[in-house]
Amino acid sequence: MTWVQLNDALVPAGEARVSVFDRGFMYGDGVFDTVRVYDGHPFQLGRHLERLQGSASAIGLELPRSLERIARDVRAVLDGNGLARSDAVVRVSVSRGVGGRGLSTADSHDPTYVVAPYPVPDRVAETQASGIRLRVVETRRVRGDALPAGAKHANYLNSILAYRQAQVGGADDALLLNSDGDLAECASSNLFLVSRGRVRTPDVGCGILPGCARALILELCGGHGLEFDEARLDPSALDSADEVFVTNSVWEVVPVRAVDDREYHAPGPTTRTLAELYRRGVEAEIRESRGRQPPWDRPGPASE
Repeated sequence: MTWVQLNDALVPAGEARVSVFDRGFMYGDGVFDTVRVYDGHPFQLGRHLERLQGSASAIGLELPRSLERIARDVRAVLDGNGLARSDAVVRVSVSRGVGGRGLSTADSHDPTYVVAPYPVPDRVAETQASGIRLRVVETRRVRGDALPAGAKHANYLNSILAYRQAQVGGADDALLLNSDGDLAECASSNLFLVSRGRVRTPDVGCGILPGCARALILELCGGHGLEFDEARLDPSALDSADEVFVTNSVWEVVPVRAVDDREYHAPGPTTRTLAELYRRGVEAEIRESRGRQPPWDRPGPASE
C-alpha cells in the first residue's frame, strides 16, 4: 500500500480525495516540485523547496506549510512507505484550493497540499548510457511575460503538447524554441551543448525553467575548470556542437545522440565527465547527511 501526505494527514493513496472544485484540477492553478531520493536521502531538498517557495510566490500563492515542515513531511512519506533506505522520487504539489467557477482567486481557500512518492523510472541507467533522440517541435516555449518562466507551475499543457509532437515524430523528447526562435529547453529538462570543450546552455532570459540539476551542472563546471556560458543560442548552434546532453533531477545527465537529422557521439567525453561529477555530488551529499540532521529536517515551527 502506498501512503501520501494529503493536507494534515498521511493517508492510503487509494483513499486520498481532492475536491472536483479544486482550482488545481479546474485551472492548473498550483505549483509543484520533484525530488530524487537516493538511499532514502532526498537530494538537494533545500534547493527544491526554495524553488517551490519561489514558484508559489510567482503566482501569488501562500504555501500552507513552512519549508521545514514540508521537509519533515517528505521524510514521513518516505518512512511511511518503507523507503528510508531506498531510491525513489517524491513530488510536492500545492494548489490554490477550492474556489468558485471563473478566474478570480478571491474566494479560493485552504490550499490543497500533497506529498506523494513514486518509483524511479525504468531504464534510467540504460538511457544514461545509450542516450536519447530529440526533435525540434512546432510548439514554442511560453514567453516569460505570459506565464512566469521561473515557476514550476501546474499548467504543463505546453510541455505535454510538445512531448506528444516529439513522440509522434519518433523522438524520445521534444526540443522547444522560444518565441524569438532561440533554443530554449526540452519538455521536462534543460539543454546543454558542448562545443570545443566549452559547455553552453540557454540563459534564463530565453524563458527556461532554471532546473536544480542545471544549477548543479554549472557549479560543477565552475568548480572543475570547465569553460561554460549561459547565452541566447540560435538553432544553428546545434550544427557546430560536438556533444549535446539534457538534465533534470530525476534522470540526472542524459546524453543526446541525435537532434532531428543531426547525430552526436553519446555520451561524449565532457558529458561523461559531468555525469560522473554529478553522481559524486550525490554520493558526497549522502555521506555528509549520515549521522546528522540536514538543516531542512531539523524541527522548527510549522506555519499551518
